[in-house]
Parts: sequence; C-alpha cells; structure tokens
Amino acid sequence: MVDQSYVVLASLVSLMTAPQVTITTEALILKTQSPVFRPHDSPLLSPLRLSHAVSSSNAAARPAAAIEEKLNFYPPIPDDVAQSMSPREWEQRCSLAVAYRIAYIHEWHENVFNHITLKVEGSDDAPDGPHFLLNDFGIGFDEITACNLLKVNLDGMVVEPVKPLSSERRDVNPGKGRVFKPGYVLHSAIHAARHDVHAVWHGHDLDASAISQTKFGILPLSQEATYCLNKGVSYHPFEGSANDLSEQPRLVANLGPQNQILMLEDHGPIVACPTIEEAFAGMYFLTRACKYQVKSLSAVGGDLNKIHIPDSNTMDEMVRRMEKFDEAPSADGKSTTQNKIASDAKVAENVSNEENAPKEVMHDTPGLMFAYARRSAEKVFGRDLIYR
Repeated sequence: MVDQSYVVLASLVSLMTAPQVTITTEALILKTQSPVFRPHDSPLLSPLRLSHAVSSSNAAARPAAAIEEKLNFYPPIPDDVAQSMSPREWEQRCSLAVAYRIAYIHEWHENVFNHITLKVEGSDDAPDGPHFLLNDFGIGFDEITACNLLKVNLDGMVVEPVKPLSSERRDVNPGKGRVFKPGYVLHSAIHAARHDVHAVWHGHDLDASAISQTKFGILPLSQEATYCLNKGVSYHPFEGSANDLSEQPRLVANLGPQNQILMLEDHGPIVACPTIEEAFAGMYFLTRACKYQVKSLSAVGGDLNKIHIPDSNTMDEMVRRMEKFDEAPSADGKSTTQNKIASDAKVAENVSNEENAPKEVMHDTPGLMFAYARRSAEKVFGRDLIYR
C-alpha cells in the first residue's frame, strides 16, 4: 500500500504521461494531503511535494544502530578547563567544534552566520535548563574551538561557567560572547519542543537553499534523497528573517513530532537529530541530494518530463530498502530479511520466537561517516587548534 504522503508524486507522474508536455508552475501547485507537513492551508503555500512523515509504527520497527565500539575520540579535558565544566561537556564541546570545522570544509556556512547546536547533557536539571552550545556570533566556522563555543539557555542568555575560561582559550573573542538572535530563535524552538533532539544543524548550502526555493522541494531522484525522505521531511514557509519569537510555534508545528529534516522555504535546511553524528549524516545526504537535483534539472533545462522520477511502486521499494540501509551481512550469509522470513515460518510451526529470532546486526553509519569527516578536519586544521 502506498503511503498517503506519496499520493502527490503520483499526481506529478500523471501530468507527465503525454510527450512534449511542459509542466507549468500552475500545474505544480497541488494540495498536499499530509497535515504533518503543511498545516497551513493556503494553496500557494501548499505546493506539490514529496513529503514523507516518519510514522510511530515505522519508528518502532526501525531498530537503532548497534554501536559496538566508540568511533570518535577527543583529548582529555585540560586541567584548567576542568574547573569550568564537566568532562562530558568538554567532550561535547570537542564534537561540536569539529562539526563546525567539518561544515566549513563542506561549505555549509555563510560568513559568520548559520549555527550548529548541541544540547548539554544533564542540563535539563539546571534551574534555567536545558542549555545548549552554539557558536559565538562573529566567529567563523573555521575558527570555532571547544572553548570559544557559548553555552546558552532557551531564552538565549549566556550561561557563565563556574570559573571563567582564560582569555588564551577565547583568543578570537575574549569577551562574554554574542548570541545571534535568528539562530537562537530557530534552535531554541526545536530544543524546547523536541526532547528527542539533541543536535540541530542549520546551514546555507547553495544547492539545498536553492531547492528550498522551489515549489516541488526534494524529489526522490537518488539514494541520498531517499535517505532524507525516510528520516521525515517537512516544509516551513518563509516569513522573513527568523528573529521573531512568534514564529516559533509555527516552525515547531511544521517540523512535527518525529521528522528530522525541515526545509525552510526560501532560506535553507535544518536537520534535527538525537546525536551530532546523525545530524551530520542527515545534512550530508540532504545537500548531496540537492546537488544532484539541481544538476539534473539544469541538464534538461528544468523540464521535469525529461527526469527519471520513480513510480509509486518503485518509491515503496526505495523506502523499504532504505529502512535497512545500516544492515550488515549476517553470519549465515543470509540477509536479515531472509532470516526473518525463516524465523516467521518457524514461529508458525510453534517454535520459540525468542530462540529463533534473527540476530540483526546494524552498522553505526552516521558514527562512521562523522569519524571520517572528523579525521579529515583534524588533518586540515590540526587537532590542537580545534580542541582547545
């Protein structure tokens, strides 16, 4: 059965049955039937889109990757820094600092703008918690270090450490720090509303921002696009610079309770995930999918009739396979799916389910991707210049 959210793409396919047909803007403005993505009802703000929601049943059926080993290592907390923060916060600061350096390498930044934020573990219990880490406004992504990140609360106020860090560790901006309001408005809204989200990654990648300006959004033209759609993609209409607190409820409503990707129309993407590693993987695949889409549309002069767009049956299969994206080969040489079929057959014969359940092994793909990107950033910038 085709997911309801795919119905809109079937409409697109039907428009493309006749040869030499030019698909007009008017033809693309069709109502999306999924309120998770388009709670606003204006037809002009409800364009034809392949939007996909992560249902609770799908989420339950999709096991978390089994992390059998630690993939990302950071230097131990320096003695002078240990008087200002916990070892866990130091480790989080290191992972976020290198995330900014990774974003710089991939050109997911715009001068001193854009933000990646990470919720401070254990800060929910603080009197003004939770807290999250973000970049000091005015410092470039290639200048971010573990110690020049700011810790702020949901009101955007800087949370001072018990003991101030030395000026040597905050040499780019030795003052208290500056919080850029649009970054705070976007990120604090998501951190406050989505307790499953600890990392929020926002950037102005040129191709992803370009796709955010189109009425059809992300199309299922690649494996990378399918990865994104499988994580849940939402859209939020452009209201101007994100510096108005009244926009926060609408932004959160459009993101929804489980989706991990929010395309800010005429602005750019947000990826919201449980970990910084997953947020990186989401942004990587999203920007890659958008690059493919921009290039393919450019290659055919924007004529969607000349683009290979999968039919609904193929889309169902694409999503089904993507749900097993992290699956590793099993010891007996069979896929997990084959093992499950065999297991189900034995259950039907009244054989113990627990005894014959397939042993599913999943790679920590986001962790592996981030580890490679981290190592690359450390080679480019040097570990000592990042973790300080």
